[in-house]
Amino acid sequence: MKVLHTISGMNRGSGGPTTCTYNLVRGLRGIGVDTKILTLAPANNGEQYICDEDFIVAVKNDAANPFVYSRNFRDYLRTDTGYDIYHANGLWTYPSHITAKQARNTKKKYIIAPHGMLYPAGLQSKPWKKRIALAMFQRYDIENADAIQATCRQEAGYIAALGYKNPIAVVPNSIDISGYLPVRTETNKKRRFGFVGRIHPIKNIDIILEAWNSLGNKTSECELVIVGEGDETYKKALLEYTQKHNLKNVIFTGFLAGDELTACIRSFDYLLLASKSENFGMVVPEALVNGVPCIATEHTPWEELNSSRCGWWINDGTEPLRAAICEAIGLSEKERQEMGIRGIELVKTNYSVEAVAKKMRELYGWILKGGEKPEFIY
Repeated sequence: MKVLHTISGMNRGSGGPTTCTYNLVRGLRGIGVDTKILTLAPANNGEQYICDEDFIVAVKNDAANPFVYSRNFRDYLRTDTGYDIYHANGLWTYPSHITAKQARNTKKKYIIAPHGMLYPAGLQSKPWKKRIALAMFQRYDIENADAIQATCRQEAGYIAALGYKNPIAVVPNSIDISGYLPVRTETNKKRRFGFVGRIHPIKNIDIILEAWNSLGNKTSECELVIVGEGDETYKKALLEYTQKHNLKNVIFTGFLAGDELTACIRSFDYLLLASKSENFGMVVPEALVNGVPCIATEHTPWEELNSSRCGWWINDGTEPLRAAICEAIGLSEKERQEMGIRGIELVKTNYSVEAVAKKMRELYGWILKGGEKPEFIY
């Protein structure tokens, strides 16, 4: 079985799908699936790849329009044939379209992974571009895919609601757990709650601050750490709110990455995620694998926090968040660590690179050979 993954960019500034695609392909290769990635080299010489591996083929970047039209990308697909399955990552751009077209032209199978781009919030961003793309090629590409990959059942529901009748395979993003340490046993002097992500209104950080403020003296022995950068206007409003309400136990760290970010996450007692819309929320398994229980709202796909007893999956809004934080503060350190251990086991079982790669290999086999439909295909 030979598989080609395609994606517009694999440089560090390309966004979350780059890491997900890299981890998946590395995992597939680790279990014997002959897999490569085709991408465009960074347009800016100062940008770096997320990882420099021999299975990443980066053609010279000649894309010069909003649809990322690239002759070099097209020509490589036409010359390097022999793949059994094409796996296009992302929507709205020429690389995903020409991948689907190449598969149809050569009568090969193909999968499209939208990576959250068919969520309602995603469709509302730059709608003019997406309407044009849907009319010109995207709808046809999606409708004729042999399968659509969703990263969670919530995403699968949104895709089905748009009327697509293809098989939808729920295969989550994976996380590299090889370098992670056992659950932290040292106790913080203060309970540390943390948010990690882009500073943007869609993340509902203002709701987190409102819930925190409403707790009053209950957070006197706690601190809230906000990690990230983004929308400067929104960040200014958040800072003004903390000053207005004298929230001296709220800390803004700015952007963190690499070992510094991992160390910060490990220092948390609990992670908070209250987004208005979240395709997968990689920060949740990143926290869980570090033994940090999570509090996430219903607009994130993390119902397993409840079923696996490693956190709280709650209704949206200030009051449910306030109640969950209050409950978390009241847990003993032993109870918190037990939740952390259960979170680590959840990630190892369902979200490790190897576990996700095995599920994807099963999907590929079913597409190519048929047989009994895997239970994660809807």
